[in-house]
Amino acid sequence: MSSQKTTSRSVEELESAIDRGDSTAMYELGQRLYLGNGINQNIPRSVELTKQAAELGNPEAEYSYGYFCCYGIGVPQDKIAAIKWYRRSANKGYVEAQYGLGYMCDVGEGIKINKMEAAKWYHLAAAQGHPGAQCNLGNLYHNGWGVRLDKEEAFHLFSLSADGGNPDALFNMARMLETGDGIERNDRLALACYEAAAKTGEPAMVYNLAMKYLSGNGVKQDTVLAAKMMTVAADGGFPEAQCRIGLMYVNGIGTDVNLHKGIMYLTNAAHNWNPEAICNLGMLHLYGKGFEKDDKKGIGLLKLASELGSQEADKVLRSL
Repeated sequence: MSSQKTTSRSVEELESAIDRGDSTAMYELGQRLYLGNGINQNIPRSVELTKQAAELGNPEAEYSYGYFCCYGIGVPQDKIAAIKWYRRSANKGYVEAQYGLGYMCDVGEGIKINKMEAAKWYHLAAAQGHPGAQCNLGNLYHNGWGVRLDKEEAFHLFSLSADGGNPDALFNMARMLETGDGIERNDRLALACYEAAAKTGEPAMVYNLAMKYLSGNGVKQDTVLAAKMMTVAADGGFPEAQCRIGLMYVNGIGTDVNLHKGIMYLTNAAHNWNPEAICNLGMLHLYGKGFEKDDKKGIGLLKLASELGSQEADKVLRSL
């Protein structure tokens, strides 16, 4: 839930205003209790006050109580109720509720997927400058879901979202520029977008840029830099990066061979159900590299990887 603006009123002043039925005071004290902002955190009391304010028609409280319902914070999880409260708030123009309602219509949470309604609410939130709504609306235009197919409009919306600091929008721009998808291809600008996305520190974004340096795709190949960036993304918990840096350590790409580290990263990725990591661990067991040779365990891991969709595992199993 996004942080909300609060006044400088003391807790005593807020309590006094609450006694007079002030919904803004109810909402504000509820937020402070939820965040533990200058007061001991108290989720049950926060939910109680937020609900009271929502029932009095406060749009910020309507959204916040809907958020509590959506994620089961202090109340039983109820996404249908969340939709109801989001809609009440969104109809009053509250931007976070417009975005939240659009997202739930977009992905089908608490309501059937409805891309047209998602576009409606994203449009309203995007017009108020919400970066997430701008990016998601761009995705709809890019694919022609619920709106006309318009890749120029998609790129425009991604640009607005990127200006608001959204790394997903930067990545989407980079992909369109790199491939000439609906706009003029521009490798230099694509790289700048990839780099800007990676600077946000999002593991997925760092991984994508690392892959470009690893392959030399649009940049001068630099496997050492790729290994450093891949490690950052892997340590940030991104499974694909954990798998890739594991293989780089195993094979000495961009770094010295280090089977211990390689197996550690591959194991982390395998624990996140990454098929490629499971496949490669199976082959290490099968060929006795970093482990004692163990055909049974190796084949078992390869079969698991195959079931998870690894084509490489399929090839190895057929060759056996």
